[in-house]
Amino acid sequence: MSYTILDFKPDTGLLNPRFDGYKLRLADSEATTRVYSLESEPVSPQKLPSSTPLGYDEACFCVHYNHLFVGPRDSTFIYIDSAGVAHMVYVDKHSPLQVVALFAIPQQESDSALAGYPGAYALSENLILLFDGVESVYVIQRLPAAKGREQWSAIGLFGIGPGPMAAGPAEPHTWRRMYSILGAALVREADQTLIRLHVSYRIDRAAETTAGLSGSRGIGACPSLALPGITASRQQTPPPFCVMAVEVDMPKLACNSVLQTAQPQIPATLYPRTVHTLRSHAIPVYCEYTAGDTYVLGVRDGVELDDTESASRPHSPSEASLSEVPPCIPDLYYWSQTSSDVTMCIELPVSVNAKQIQCVLTRVAITLRFSEAPECEAKYRLNHAMLCDEIVADDSVWTIENGRLLTLYLQKVHEGARWPTLFSKDDGVLETMDPNEFAVIRERLQRLTSDSFDPHRPAGVPTMALATEEVDQDNDELEQESSSVVFSVRDWRTGVASASSVAGSPGWLCPSFSRPLSQRQGGSGELPPVCLRFDVDGTVFGFNAENMHQSGGHVHADASTCPRHLGTFAALSYIQASKREKRFMYVDPDMTVAVLAETQRRIYVYHQVSSDNLNTAAQSVVDLGNATVAGETEELLGIQLSGRMLVVLREHSICTINLDRC
Repeated sequence: MSYTILDFKPDTGLLNPRFDGYKLRLADSEATTRVYSLESEPVSPQKLPSSTPLGYDEACFCVHYNHLFVGPRDSTFIYIDSAGVAHMVYVDKHSPLQVVALFAIPQQESDSALAGYPGAYALSENLILLFDGVESVYVIQRLPAAKGREQWSAIGLFGIGPGPMAAGPAEPHTWRRMYSILGAALVREADQTLIRLHVSYRIDRAAETTAGLSGSRGIGACPSLALPGITASRQQTPPPFCVMAVEVDMPKLACNSVLQTAQPQIPATLYPRTVHTLRSHAIPVYCEYTAGDTYVLGVRDGVELDDTESASRPHSPSEASLSEVPPCIPDLYYWSQTSSDVTMCIELPVSVNAKQIQCVLTRVAITLRFSEAPECEAKYRLNHAMLCDEIVADDSVWTIENGRLLTLYLQKVHEGARWPTLFSKDDGVLETMDPNEFAVIRERLQRLTSDSFDPHRPAGVPTMALATEEVDQDNDELEQESSSVVFSVRDWRTGVASASSVAGSPGWLCPSFSRPLSQRQGGSGELPPVCLRFDVDGTVFGFNAENMHQSGGHVHADASTCPRHLGTFAALSYIQASKREKRFMYVDPDMTVAVLAETQRRIYVYHQVSSDNLNTAAQSVVDLGNATVAGETEELLGIQLSGRMLVVLREHSICTINLDRC
């Protein structure tokens, strides 16, 4: 099976070195904005207790969660109020806004799941998936209209939680999960209609060990993974998030047409099945489905080995995996990097000389062997271990100091590109050391001459591990902000990746607004673009779903068109970094505007440069006013794009903004 590198290299012809900046243009709020009060209950996101054990990534996910969802028809959107009622919003710039109640989601509590945020996912013009924010998912279908008003009924219900397996520790509240649905799609196989969706949740490591999830059979169970090349101690601390690919058979009565009855239905119990699972270091920021049995996943710092990929994916002789990295190496090496080079440091168990080391550095891999040193050979032998990105082999060197410290200096081909991992397959070893710490290690080694570095150190504990914990903690937030997103094209049935971006991919900025469902059905054409950081600019890349297909049982991706640079928003990366109150940031998939929304009142609109003026572009600021309820300022909870109309959801109102007047 061929393996494709997804190259996010910007097209220099689409960059604008002549750009001088944006010219501020204050929008007339009365002329551009209409405000409609909600006649429903307010939209009030669940307030989680301060004691809720959420990680940084989950907290960011909650803060930036978009509570306004794309509807089943063009210019329709869905929101869910605090009473759990889903409402459809009809947007027409020539007519007043219309809002129709669709379905009241039953409210429930769970001993195994936190009350997170509900969601709505349009599957077709007549089918919608509604998530209650806890564990239950409803499939609702359009009924014949009554007196000109929309009617919908639930036809199916299934759960995404662990169900009976939620026995676990004596205090279940200490390991309740918060589920989030990343995306959903309707597919047809032979005579069967299926729903496919991805679900993410954080794995509670202590509870996983106590409950023994590897023996569980619930849908929420992410099995304990036997990761090649990773020690048992490393497997006890796997990446913190589980990403499940779930498939559900649709009820026989369901189809893409209107339900042929005016009476609400009793929802049928549906039985989801887990197709495969992945483990990731963060909640994915991108999950889209193609026309065939493939999907595109974007995750900060990538996806670690999953329960199927290591066993199912064939390897060509030229493609080495981390199964070639010996079992002990994840715990016994450290690495650091600058903008131009990477340094790998290994503390050897016994003293060796340079003649005993055979180190071969190629453009993409490392081979490391030791002669007459079985302890080193057993622990550190590398056989063409693939690196995360390319190096300049002729400018890369290795040294041995005091017979015990082996250091490899690797010169980057792509200067300025940050490597999230040292090897192409993530072995879980984070960049935890400052370059200055290497000097401390060398100084300490120079004072030690015996084979036993520390007679009081427990066996198997590397000396360098003692100084890394504080550095790792201090950089947690920085890692989240600066890490790049690794994109991969994966097979739906196995989860095996047939294509992936390299570590040098530009950093993540924001997604694009979702296209109307009519443009996404069938999986053909462009998938939603993404905006990535390139220097000070925001570069927009698109994925062509028509070039991702299956042939002979294997997934293929045409790298010539997937991905491709669509356009650039000059200086967008620099500008967004200066905004401290930003909640939402999106780009128009048609490359006309980029939108940045604050937490409460202001929305910034950045226009593209015109063909007759490449030096400047317009920036509009729309002030929605300082509306207060019970003495508190209304928050912006959701934002979507309908043609040239921005639709903004607040707690007690919906606003429309005419971009043609900004």
